[in-house]
Amino acid sequence: MHAATLASARVNSCAQASTSNVARQPSLARSLSSLGATRPPTRRPLRWRASAEEPEGDLVERYGDALRASPAAFGATSGLILLANRALSGVAPVADASSAQSRADVICLAMSACLVLTGFTWIALKTKPPNVVDLVGPELETPYIGSAAAEDDRLRRELLWSWKAAGDATNCDVMAVFKRDGTRVFQAGKTANALAETTALKSPTPLGPICDQAIRRSAGNYLANLILFPGRVEFEAFFPVNTQAVYVTPIGVDAVLVVGSRTQRGFTPNDQRWFAVLAQKLDRALESASQSLG
Repeated sequence: MHAATLASARVNSCAQASTSNVARQPSLARSLSSLGATRPPTRRPLRWRASAEEPEGDLVERYGDALRASPAAFGATSGLILLANRALSGVAPVADASSAQSRADVICLAMSACLVLTGFTWIALKTKPPNVVDLVGPELETPYIGSAAAEDDRLRRELLWSWKAAGDATNCDVMAVFKRDGTRVFQAGKTANALAETTALKSPTPLGPICDQAIRRSAGNYLANLILFPGRVEFEAFFPVNTQAVYVTPIGVDAVLVVGSRTQRGFTPNDQRWFAVLAQKLDRALESASQSLG
């Protein structure tokens, strides 16, 4: 059910993006006025609940342990039945190659052994759930918006809407938008300890090679388990040190969108495509703001 809720939130957000025209600006502004002082709710690991209308996939998730052990149980039961049948049928306990029943019993016992081994393998290879942590860092009660972006009402609304949409539809817990020269356009969620003071947010943050490469190549980069990458130090300058996953996507040719999660492998391929759509939307807003201010 939770997966259906996430999908519904993504569809609703896409509908809002496609209909964000001038005629709807007042209603959008009213919704964002209540959004500015809040952050997306903290998500918990997925918990599937049983219900009368629960789809088949959820049942598989709930009874995964039993399904993985079923080949071993079926193979062991089949082997015991074969042994009992041979003992009660009056056939000699020693296998005789000339006996059709002996040959059939040997084949069936081999198949039962394969099922038992398959069941043990499935149990041993049980998928480990992703690691979920509590991010360590000061919380931004209100998302930070750079002075230049704050002067353009449309850009401010687009930034706040993108933060809300990403938080509702994905496992995004932190977000930042930077210009190529390191100017901080937007940041929301928890930050690095060095950014506890508001004045520190106004200082430029030099972009590392991962962000710079995303801009130069116009391609996103997904670090599913950030702790395994030495390049994580460039994100520790503005994100909590224990951020588990990061996705970087370019915004045009002069900015970059960086989103982080407290969950390892927290972003799916659909989430990454969704962030690319958000980046395109922000690119148009940034371009419009630069033209109006220039």
